[in-house]
Amino acid sequence: MPKDRDQLKKGNGLPHNLSGAFEAISALKNDIVHNGPPTCVINSDGQIIFANAAYEEIADEIARTNLLENAISPPYTAGEIEAIKLAGGQDPDEYIIIQNGKSAHYLASYHHLDHSSNTTGATAVVLRPNDEITQIKQALATVTDRLNDMARLVSDWTWETDSQLNLTYVSPQVQKILGYHPSELLGKNIKELSLTATRVFDDPRGRGIHKPFRDEQLKIETRNKDERLFLVSGLPFYTRNGGEYAGYRGSARDITEQQHQQSALQVAKETAEVANRAKSEFLANMSHELRTPLNAIIGFSEMMSSQLLGPLGNKQYHEYSHDIHFSARHLLSVINDILDVAKIEAGKLELLEDTMDPLKLAVSVQRLMIERAENAGLKLKLSLPSKLPMLYADQRKLKQVLINILANAVKFTPAGGIVELSGGINDEGNFEFVVTDSGIGIAEADIPKAFEPFSQIDSTLSRQFDGTGLGLPLALGLVRLHGGELSMTSQPEKGTTVTCMLPASRIMADAGNQA
Repeated sequence: MPKDRDQLKKGNGLPHNLSGAFEAISALKNDIVHNGPPTCVINSDGQIIFANAAYEEIADEIARTNLLENAISPPYTAGEIEAIKLAGGQDPDEYIIIQNGKSAHYLASYHHLDHSSNTTGATAVVLRPNDEITQIKQALATVTDRLNDMARLVSDWTWETDSQLNLTYVSPQVQKILGYHPSELLGKNIKELSLTATRVFDDPRGRGIHKPFRDEQLKIETRNKDERLFLVSGLPFYTRNGGEYAGYRGSARDITEQQHQQSALQVAKETAEVANRAKSEFLANMSHELRTPLNAIIGFSEMMSSQLLGPLGNKQYHEYSHDIHFSARHLLSVINDILDVAKIEAGKLELLEDTMDPLKLAVSVQRLMIERAENAGLKLKLSLPSKLPMLYADQRKLKQVLINILANAVKFTPAGGIVELSGGINDEGNFEFVVTDSGIGIAEADIPKAFEPFSQIDSTLSRQFDGTGLGLPLALGLVRLHGGELSMTSQPEKGTTVTCMLPASRIMADAGNQA
């Protein structure tokens, strides 16, 4: 014990090794203060009684802030500062110092010093760099700039309201569309912009339910008192902490011109449909008036041509009567086709359906067309199985279909070519007649035109080959009346294939061909 007392006396009451340690600690503290972050000591009169080198570098910039006043009496307690930060506000002890043209963020902390003769009531202020805040603010500024650019570029205008539906944000595009500067609309209730907005935003049962909505049509009045139609979409949003309803965010797209165009197209469509029905009904009703005089011309010219009542006075009269008879029959055929197409369009053509034999039908058509094919220097082949199922269909209408298809094939196939009629049940279980020729063919892009009434693929064909262009359109209409479809494949200079497909429901399961 005496030895310890002697050691305490030598070190002013402390062991020698502890005294050296305290000196080292004191030197370390001094080094930290002088070479650390900006630090100063302010007395109760607001005068700086100490400042380190880092503080001196930014002293002029700090003088422009309220740092000195806050050091004497900080405006907020630590608890109040935390509450402000939780609510999304900026830390009140954050200071932005401009250094070399760049913003530097610092957070100030205040330390009241122990009472002594030199530092009575003094406060040490340490400014801690806050780089994290700087990075967050830079990222936020980048995102804000990006959103602002997008809001300017898109054609829609965007908006946001508070919980009372008062507008808190409107994008710049609103000025181009409604004529209002965004600042003019801030604070205005969104229901004031549109009389029809109530049904979108109001909860009719008052249950406080806020639902998202999409593409609701709202009429909004412009500055010039014009009404424009918008598709408006909205989404309710809520506070981050309490999850309380905070308002709506959404977008609005102007569809006024689009609506006008759609209305005009609808009116034009309805007008065209009425005109088409009127045309079709007129032609269908003209059947008797057109056919009766033609039948008289055909009958009398036939009598004259055959000299039924005696010889004609001049041989040329006989030739003329034959020409009259031929022309009248051709005209009657054209008129019949026109009237049939008109009846199909008017929905007035009815099928007389019964059980029929497809093989006998094909043979009958071949007999009718063989002479025309031979006169054109063509070979007309019939390639059907000897046994085929019976069909339930209108035999006369299907005969007309096959004649029209074969007539086209003969017309567009040069001498020496082949036209073939085949048929049977295909892989899908439907029945089909197929007409194939080795004729001039057409380009794939022109195939749809071949099924349009009165259409010719090009002017050279219309001069080289006679016809009204009603054969295939009429055949298509008659096949569709049976629930089937007419299709074509073709290649220029290689030939054409036309397929007449009848649905499986037309095939009689019990009966087979008896040929």
